[in-house]
Formats: sequence, C-alpha cells, structure tokens
Amino acid sequence: MAVRLCAAAADYRAVTAQLHAVCTDPATRGMAASAAAYTDWLHAAAGHAESAAVHAAAAVRAHRAALTAMVPPPVIAANRTRRTSLAAANCLGQSATQIAQTEADYERMWARDAEAMYAYARACADVSPLAPFAPPPSAGRVHGDGSGPWRLTSAPEVVSSGRRVMAAIPDALLAVSVSPLASFDVSLSPVTAPLSRLSSLSAPSGIAISHLNSLNKAAALRCLFPNRGGADGAPIGARAGRSASIGALSVPQVWSAAATPPAVYRGTVA
Repeated sequence: MAVRLCAAAADYRAVTAQLHAVCTDPATRGMAASAAAYTDWLHAAAGHAESAAVHAAAAVRAHRAALTAMVPPPVIAANRTRRTSLAAANCLGQSATQIAQTEADYERMWARDAEAMYAYARACADVSPLAPFAPPPSAGRVHGDGSGPWRLTSAPEVVSSGRRVMAAIPDALLAVSVSPLASFDVSLSPVTAPLSRLSSLSAPSGIAISHLNSLNKAAALRCLFPNRGGADGAPIGARAGRSASIGALSVPQVWSAAATPPAVYRGTVA
C-alpha cells in the first residue's frame, strides 16, 4: 500500500505540473493548489502505511514466537490419555507416583502456555500504538461554479470512530497481560460506543437493499402472473344482494340463465 500511495502521489504531481504549465487561469491555480495539498497527504499516508507494515511484521514475529513456545496439543492429549489409563489400572494404589508425575507435567504445560500467551500480549501491546492516519484535505471551491467543497458526509465519522477503536486496543492488550480476568472487560468498554457508531453508519445501505429486494419480488410476481385481473385484464368486481335463487340455494345470476329450459313450440304439423 505504501508503494502504491507513493506512485499515486508521483502521478498526481506530474499531472499537476503539466496542467500548471499549460493553463494559468485562476481556476487552474486553485486546482493545482488543492492537488498539491492532496499530494502531500498521499506522501504522509504512504509513510504511515510503511510504519503500519513494520508494526504488522513485528506482530507476526510475536505470534510465531508464541506458537513456538506453546506446548503442542498432541502432547497435551497424550498426557491426558496416560493419566486416564494409569487411573484405570490403579486398583491398589501402585500407580500413585506415576499419576502424580503426569499431573505435574500437565501443570507445567499450563504454566508454559500461560507464559507464552502473556508474552504475546505484552509484545502486541508494545507494537500496537500507531500514529493515526490524518483525513485527506478538503478540495477548495472551483472557480465559477459556487459549489461547496467535495467531501463524503460519513467519512469523518468513520475515521474518528475507527481511530477511537484503534486507540483502545493497546490498553486492552496490556490488560490481558497484567490481569486478564479483572480488567479485560473494563478496558474494552471504550470500544463499545465507536463500534456501535460504525455499525449504525451502514443502516441506510441496509434499508436500500431491503427496499430493492421488495421491488424485485414484486416485479417477479408481475412477470409470473401478468393477467391475474381477468382474461382481458379487466378488474375483478363483486356486488352484494345480486344473486339469483335456484330452489333454496343462492347462486350467481349466470347460473340461473344457463339453467333456464328452452322454450317448447306447441303447434301443429301439417
């Protein structure tokens, strides 16, 4: 990331120099000044990214050292299996010494793993503090259009909330290395509000996605049933008290018309 930011800053500087050499109007000078400020910010962000890479490499080394110092899980499983078999065969107490030795080995494994984890927490607390990334400078007004500076409305809130979260992580890691059960939850309490704020910033997108899903479902239903209102697309209507009667049964009027017997011609045949 640091290399890409440096390359982007160099490209910005080259384009700005060419633009300044061709055009000398006030709008061009304003854009060149804004681009120069943004280029300086890119260089500073590249330096911060390089520092973050160094810290990340130190954290990786601490993680590898912790894995190397810890007891492998198969060794712990073998110890527990040996303890179970000795206890099953200890009818007369002849295996009491071996069982005690096995339990002592198991406790030493716990102590070794705990020391490795505390050392890892201390190493992470040492490498976690980072210089905060400064937000990019706001672009100035472009001459003649009267519009405000270009900016993202949610970007400052995201940057400030993320900065508070990152600032609380070293204290939490230090609390783990000193007193994990007593102060870990207390050290993480400042992170709750920033994380809640970060999650609330995504609510409008969730509402938009839900609305789009409902529109897609409605469109799919219309495609599957294009003429549910009738054969000719006319709306369906209903009336009360307009039915006909066949005996004691109320039926639609068309039924009575269909049930009318044909007229019989009574005449003479010559």
